[in-house]
Formats: sequence, C-alpha cells, structure tokens
Amino acid sequence: MTREMILRNRLEMASHNLMCYSETYAMQTPKADYEEQHKEATAEVDILKTWLKEFHNTRIGSVREFIGHITGWSVGSTYDGCPLAIILYFEVDTGACYLDGDRRIFEIGPEVQKWFVGENGGCGSYDIEKDRRSSRHIKITVDRIDYVRRIEWVIEE
Repeated sequence: MTREMILRNRLEMASHNLMCYSETYAMQTPKADYEEQHKEATAEVDILKTWLKEFHNTRIGSVREFIGHITGWSVGSTYDGCPLAIILYFEVDTGACYLDGDRRIFEIGPEVQKWFVGENGGCGSYDIEKDRRSSRHIKITVDRIDYVRRIEWVIEE
C-alpha cells in the first residue's frame, strides 16, 4: 500500500460523506441540520484533492519522453472557428533507421499549440524553424493520457 493509495481511498470516503450530507447531487447545499458536517466534509475533500495533485508529476509512468521527428499533424478548429492543432504524428527514433522508426499518434495539448498554429492562424514556430535547422530531432513530453505537453528541439542551433 502506498501513500497515494491511502489518500485516494480516503478521498473516496470523504466524497461519500459529502454526498450523504448534501441535499443535491451537486453537493453544494447541505441537508438541514447537517451544515457543520457538510462544511467539514467539503474541506476534507478539497484538502485531499490538493494533496493528490502532487502525485501526478512525480509518479513513475505518468509522464513519458520521446525523441524522434514529427511526420505531420492534423488541424481542426475551435467552436468559434479559430484553427487548432489536434493530432501529432510522431516517429520515435529507435536507432534502427531514421525513416523506419516507431510511429505514434498523440493528442496535442494547449501548452504546445504555438508550435503548430501561429498568430491569427498563421504558421507556428515549428514551420518557421524546421527549414533553417540541420536536424529535425524533437523531444516531446507526453502525459499519461497521450497528450503532448511539451516540445523542444534536441539539438540547439
């Protein structure tokens, strides 16, 4: 049993208690005569959620890094028509052959949108920089749900 598991179990119980002391499923309003218990349960849930946020970045396997090159990406649009990069096609450098690596598909997180979509829907920083570089090797950081959260050039030029 780990500390994270204990906290997750405790959060489940605290959330159950909050539900029991709440008048609705939204858990915003306490039942009559249970105002104090509702307040305590709400505070406990908030504290446990805050503590559990510490585990996402430090837990082994939650964040992965890949080195390789971008083979393409797909673009869509937001609800108001602004361009949005959605999917990244990435070839992980396995060392066997530059053109025959491990092909992967990842979702593109909001943190790295400027790499693909620039100001007013123009070219992003990747398109601007790739042709002036001698190497296109990129390091991407991917979270546990396969969203690219960080991109950087492997070789500084």
